[in-house]
Amino acid sequence: MSDSDEEPAVNQLVGSLSYDPDRGEVRLSSARYVMLAPSLFMELQKSVESHLPNEVGPMMTQAAHGEGAFLASRYRDVFGYAPADVLATVGHVLSEAGWGAVTTEIANFEGEELVVKVSHSAFAECYGPSTQSVCYTILGLLEGLAMALFDKPVDGSEVQCEAKGDSCCRFAVSGRAGY
Repeated sequence: MSDSDEEPAVNQLVGSLSYDPDRGEVRLSSARYVMLAPSLFMELQKSVESHLPNEVGPMMTQAAHGEGAFLASRYRDVFGYAPADVLATVGHVLSEAGWGAVTTEIANFEGEELVVKVSHSAFAECYGPSTQSVCYTILGLLEGLAMALFDKPVDGSEVQCEAKGDSCCRFAVSGRAGY
């Protein structure tokens, strides 16, 4: 079968969105969303970086914690998903939302350790070449998710980044010792 004969992939996320043309609103369940190009985030990140080079990473990461915690609690508490299913669902949603191809490499909930791979990160691609990791928004979302699933503070890092020339972006998040 040639590529042109294959069935196109179905994006379930797009099919789940509702649009109210009178209000100009896009919603997924009760949450409002806007469709923005990742280049907008990266231009904002670069602008902040030019003024606050040491603060931009922690600021962008912290800003995304709430969304990760919201997603985790919604799938866990509202839909009754087990932690592994929460992680898989969030990865699927991020992939369908265009963040990149998200896969879980390690999900050790008892040992409070997650390793998530993102291939073709929209953020790394739009940022361009860098000497440091740049996918703070993905890191923050994963940290927020892990905080909700582990019910404790976490430490996380982007250990590989496509913007640095790595083959993928890879994130490691673990429960903070002593909590």
